[in-house]
Amino acid sequence: MQRVDGYYLYTVGSQIHPLGELRGRPPWASNPDKATTVAEAHFPVVIALGALEPLLSRSIFRIRTSYVAGQKLLDSIRELKLKIESATDQNAELDWVDVYQVTNNLTTFESILQAELSLMPIYMVMPKAGYEITALVESGTVCFPSDIRLKVPEAEYDLNQATRCIAFELHTAAGFHLHRANEAVLRRYWDLVSNGADRPQRGNIGDYLNEMKQKNFGDEIVRGAIDHLVKFHRNPLIHPEQNLETADEAIALMNSVHNAIVQMLKAIPMDLSAFGDPVGSIPTNPQAGPSV
Repeated sequence: MQRVDGYYLYTVGSQIHPLGELRGRPPWASNPDKATTVAEAHFPVVIALGALEPLLSRSIFRIRTSYVAGQKLLDSIRELKLKIESATDQNAELDWVDVYQVTNNLTTFESILQAELSLMPIYMVMPKAGYEITALVESGTVCFPSDIRLKVPEAEYDLNQATRCIAFELHTAAGFHLHRANEAVLRRYWDLVSNGADRPQRGNIGDYLNEMKQKNFGDEIVRGAIDHLVKFHRNPLIHPEQNLETADEAIALMNSVHNAIVQMLKAIPMDLSAFGDPVGSIPTNPQAGPSV
């Protein structure tokens, strides 16, 4: 997936289309006012050339059906540009044949391009609740506590994938990623509140919850939040006939996971030793001197 600049095609069109305004005086015409001079044509020709070549060869839109017509237009623009640059008289009028090659190729290219773009699979991702689409697609962790990236970095991947699935309306897939992220935090939480006891053998959230209840590990609020997830979200979702049908259902699950994660993160310490002393701060061990 790659983000698309929606203004790009408009810009390219505005830079290429003015070629249709070029006029060359036919040999049989006697009115010079209708013809475009070399000086007048130079700027629009250079601009159109600079816009068309990237569209055909380097654009994310990957023009295919109209590619041949675009190359013909590109070649005719290049030929006209060479004649303009070699002209000794800037007030000379453009040759009618040269202009016709450009304008005729432009008409053909625009017609085919119109048909190709109208059938191109371009989709708009619609907003989900009050969440910003850019955040859901590109950085899902911003929807969760900021310290999760330092306390449980292994959860970051699934959080990003979960919010992206919500944005693209893959609701059931979002549910699986949300549960995986929650279980990553739960494993860290277990290690802390159990004083390093062995993790449950099967390692699913239900086993963690049962042992936490039996051995009174952790905070009651955390156990309640996880119990809610097990009963209302995780257990139903593991059955093939159960799906998350709407964005509202997926967001409801995300909110429940968010609540459980917030409660667990309160107890998980942040290990800052790997980051060293902040720039401009007094070293924690001044006697050690600067590291080499």
